[in-house]
Amino acid sequence: MRATTTATGKSGTSPTTAQQLRQLERKLRAERDALLSAARRELVRGEEQQFASIAGEVPDVGDQATAAALTDFDNEIARRHDVAIRDIDEALVRLRAGAFGSCPDCGGDIGFERLMAFPTATRCVKCQGLHERTYASLATPTM
Repeated sequence: MRATTTATGKSGTSPTTAQQLRQLERKLRAERDALLSAARRELVRGEEQQFASIAGEVPDVGDQATAAALTDFDNEIARRHDVAIRDIDEALVRLRAGAFGSCPDCGGDIGFERLMAFPTATRCVKCQGLHERTYASLATPTM
């Protein structure tokens, strides 16, 4: 990586040339559009596939359990879409504010390659690893 200046004015190895920022913004917007489309499809499918149609008019316990599990699964998919869209919206706000690509923990640059792979990243690799090791025990399992 070459030494450049970030959008926040810090020097170092930086991804934030104006062209790279535009590229990352396009990537974020494309991912947001794709997630919104997927969420809409899931909502339509969920409305078309009501609990009663899965379980039947006079369901038995097995049918009810299957319908409940499918409904829970659909709700988890919708929740994940919502979280991902919010993460993208927050990244776009950081981009407009000039804070995109800067690690809030160490103040260093996140790195263009990392942002291209994971454009909503908020920390550099080193700080993210430390964060995950520190808070790993607090993670709660989800679907």
